[in-house]
Order: sequence, then structure tokens, then C-alpha cells
Amino acid sequence: GATLALAQKDLKKGLAYSTMSQLGYMVLASGIGASQSALFHLITHAYSKALSFLGSGSVIHSMEKVVGYSPAKSQNIFLMGGLRKSMPITGITSLSGTLSLCGIPPLSCFWSKDQIITESWLHSPYLGLIASTTAGLTAFYMSRIYLLTFEGSFRANQINYIDFNTFSPSEYTISSWGGAQSESFTRQIRNNFIPAAGMGREQVTEVTNFVTVPISERDRFHEGTIEASSDRNLLYPQESNFCMVLPLIILAIPTFFVGLIGIDSAQKGVGLNLLLDWLISISSFSVADKHFEKLVETLINSLPSLSLSLIGLSISLKVYGQINKSVDTEISGKLRNGKIVNTFLSFVKDWSTSQGYIDYYYNIYFVRGLILIGKLILHFDQWVIDGFINGTGVSNLFCGEIIRHIKNGRIPQYLLGLIIGIVSLVSLVVDFPIPPLP
Repeated sequence: GATLALAQKDLKKGLAYSTMSQLGYMVLASGIGASQSALFHLITHAYSKALSFLGSGSVIHSMEKVVGYSPAKSQNIFLMGGLRKSMPITGITSLSGTLSLCGIPPLSCFWSKDQIITESWLHSPYLGLIASTTAGLTAFYMSRIYLLTFEGSFRANQINYIDFNTFSPSEYTISSWGGAQSESFTRQIRNNFIPAAGMGREQVTEVTNFVTVPISERDRFHEGTIEASSDRNLLYPQESNFCMVLPLIILAIPTFFVGLIGIDSAQKGVGLNLLLDWLISISSFSVADKHFEKLVETLINSLPSLSLSLIGLSISLKVYGQINKSVDTEISGKLRNGKIVNTFLSFVKDWSTSQGYIDYYYNIYFVRGLILIGKLILHFDQWVIDGFINGTGVSNLFCGEIIRHIKNGRIPQYLLGLIIGIVSLVSLVVDFPIPPLP
């Protein structure tokens, strides 16, 4: 699930594959006997992921007012950007859910995820390596989703005059790995650009070349375009109403603090009533010194997994972040010129966008196989089963026609048939001696 979420352009799909990854953590913990850690992560993840999904629903609801009802547009994170400015409550609460899922302390998922990673290393180094690597991947794709959605500038209005039906919006402005756009895409922009009334050729050229300039130039162009074209009344997403924002605020509270409740019970081992032990463990924190000691011990033991999460978050911030508007051309040039690295990134991108080729091989080995078996059964039914039934009917019809022509009501023919029948019966009953041949 973590690898499938690395390059998704659909906001809800990215969170859905993230859920698959976190469920894998719970199954892993249950498999190695750490049932209480699995339940701990189930509860902490429930708050954080519910917050992320409700935040995405708030974003999609606001995007539909700009791009219309179209999941390909309203859920495309490459058409978003800068929503934290226009949707501050949704942006801040989504940031808390993102950091929690990334495993950043003191948010809730950090404590439960760290317990699972620790138990995995104690049980098997291979399982520990898988769990730790997944933590880094989770930090990368979750921060990627947040940065493309809430940071930077709003990108949907930058392609306001480009036909959405003739190219993929996911390739606009920023690729899945933050690279520059291809020449074919630039030519596609030139071919599909629809100038509005009153726009001159120079404005068309500026917008056409928008994808080929550095990010800093794009932002300056975007700001200048908004100022020069304020009379177009471009739409921007607005904060959702109170009924949609209130659940985000409520879920953000346990996302911050619920993880601290279960630290003590998660370290005690497995009890008979896991949920009850987890809920009543808050009483053990009445002593501040004991709580502080456990907190420091947990933080020290979690430094390796926390480092991987910070590395994944830093890479995502470097690739997709909008804090530093300038582009590091030297590093990006080396990445583009590195054949091995470029091949690896292309493979990871194809793997993610193709859903791990699961649908592809499922279609080949199951769907096509079932279709072939269905066709064979269809031909067997048509040629064998129906052939036998239809053949019986045709043979009866043929025999009936023969009998109908014989029974024509002519007495001489009836007498001839009677004589032939009598002779045949007599020859069968009476044994006439046959003289030998001379």
C-alpha cells in the first residue's frame, strides 16, 4: 500500500492506499504476537485517518465549486495548491493528521507505530526493516499529498483556458517527481490553448511557456496574471461551512493527545481485555515523574524510526515544497542525467500509477481466462447441447415429412405396402430352404 501511494494524483486514492499500509502495520503486529500494539495503532490511526479523509472531503467539496462535479478534476492534487490560505481550518487540521500519520511526535500515530516497529525488530530483523522502510515511505507520500494540496499557489486557475478533455491535468505544472515538463506536453498546451476574448498573442505565448520556466518565475507570472486579469473573476476554493469544519476540529484534539494515553499499557504486554487496559491506563500518568521517564525512554528508543520518517518528510519537502521558490538545478540536473536513478524513479512511478500492476495481471489471468472459459462453454452449449436438441427436432420433422408423403390416401400404394409387409413377416417366420448354388 505504501508503494502504491507514492505517485498517486487522486487525493482519495492516496489516502486509501495509505490505509492499506497502516492496516499492514496492524496485521504485522498481530502476527508477531503484539496484539496490544496492534489495537493501540488501530485506535490512534482511526482518529488521524478519519481526520485526513474528512479534510479531503472538505477540499473536494470546495474544489467542485471551481472545476465542477468531476472526480478527475476535483480530486486531482495537481490542480490544487495554496488551499491553506483560503481554507485555513481545513489546512491546519489536515496538517496535524498528516504529521501524525508521518510518525512525528507527540502526535498519536507516532507512539503506536513506534511500538510496532520496536516489536518487529525484536521478533525479526527482516520484519523490522520492512516496518521501518514503510515508515519512511509513509512520511514521504503523506507530506507529498499535503504539500501539493495546501502549499504553493492554486494551479487550477493557471490552466483556466486549457481544454481539460485533451490532456491529462496530472502532468501540468509539476510532474509526479517534481521534474520539468516534456516538449510533447508543451506542444500539447500550444495546440489546446483557448484564448479568451480580448487576450492577445503575447498573453497566449506567456501562458504557453508557463510550464517551461522555473517555479519562481511561474509564481511571479501567476501573481501578475491575477492582478492583470482581475476582471475575469477567477474562482478559488473557500472554507467549508461549520457543519463540515466542526468534525475536523473535534478529531484534531485526539490526534494530538490520544497517543500519550496508551504508552504505558502498550509497554506492559498483552492483557485479557486489551481495550479496557488501554482506556484505564490514563490513571498511571497521575505521577508526573513516572510519565516523564516513560516519555523520555520511548523517544530515545524511537530515534531510528523517527529519523527515517524525517528523511522521508525532508525528501518530499525538497521535491514538492514551495518554501524555497528557487529550483536546485544542479541536483535536478544530476537526477535527470542519472540513467539508473531516472529508470528507478520511472519504475516506481509506473508501479504506483498502475496500482502495482495488480489490475493488469488480474485482467490477464482471471478476467481474460474467465472470458475464454465462458466462450468455450457458450460454443459447447450452442454446438453440442443445442445441436443435439435441434438435431432431434429436425430429424423428427424430416421423418414426419416422409411419412406424410407416403400416407397420401391412394389404395394401390397401401396394397403394395401391405403385400411387402406380409412377405417380409412370412420370410422371417418361415424358414425357407435355400437351394445350394450349382
